[in-house]
Amino acid sequence: MTQFQRGYSAQEDEVSQLMGESLELYRSGHLDRSRRKGEQAIALCRDLAVAEPDDPQHRRVLASLLYNHAVVLNAMDRRAAALAAIQESVRLYAELAALDPTAYEPLYADALTRAGATYSGLGRTTEAVACQRRAVTTYLTLPPDVAVERGVARAMSLLASSLEADDQPDDAIAAADDALRRYADLDARDQLPLDAAAFYALAARTLARQHARRGDHDAAASASGVAVAVYRLLLEQVSPEWGEQLATAVGERAGHLAAAGRAGEGLDQARDVLRLVRALGERRPDTYLGAFTRVAAVVAALETP
Repeated sequence: MTQFQRGYSAQEDEVSQLMGESLELYRSGHLDRSRRKGEQAIALCRDLAVAEPDDPQHRRVLASLLYNHAVVLNAMDRRAAALAAIQESVRLYAELAALDPTAYEPLYADALTRAGATYSGLGRTTEAVACQRRAVTTYLTLPPDVAVERGVARAMSLLASSLEADDQPDDAIAAADDALRRYADLDARDQLPLDAAAFYALAARTLARQHARRGDHDAAASASGVAVAVYRLLLEQVSPEWGEQLATAVGERAGHLAAAGRAGEGLDQARDVLRLVRALGERRPDTYLGAFTRVAAVVAALETP
């Protein structure tokens, strides 16, 4: 969460307080209250930016507030409003990056990634591709460090998904393959946090679908195996809510394996995942019931002649 560094004025302090309250409300699932707090902070910060136009700090905080506001609005499925917020955030970060590239280009790239995802949610695939390409390009110009590596991998994964939606299969395969290599490298160096792993699985599923589209079902099964492994880890270590994605990925991989003449492998993996979910459920009754039900349905479908 971005904070004011000086805290000289009561108005600045109020903005900082509202920012913190909005974040806590978002984390606790009180989305509409978070939205209202964020809007209050944005209005106050706009007043500060108008009163002191030469102070870039106000634009920095406003850009951050708008970014956070877009996250909340997306979570509320108010994508048009989220797009307006993130577009303004991107514009402000672009202005700030022109003044101080080292400080602001990473934030600009991150905002572009968020804008691309928002365009994608609205079905505006051409704009989504353009934003994600700019994000990737910006990240690749930055001095390499772990944060940048994670950023470019995420942007590349989202670019692959947008390219697939925009019916650009060759570019989608190239981007997804690139993202998978980057994530595999981060994972091998133990630099892939669990909260970033979902984008690893996203790239794997995109690559699997594109290989299947070309009739290369063995390659599709290999890529989808990565997605299953990632979702399995997320289910075990993060939240039972990942059960739906895991069940979907297991079903997709079983389909790819069947198309490759390896149907037995798909059923074996589905049964293995079902045993895992059952064991997790025995330790935490009811918590994994939804995940168990979804995976059991996949197994039942695969067992049906």
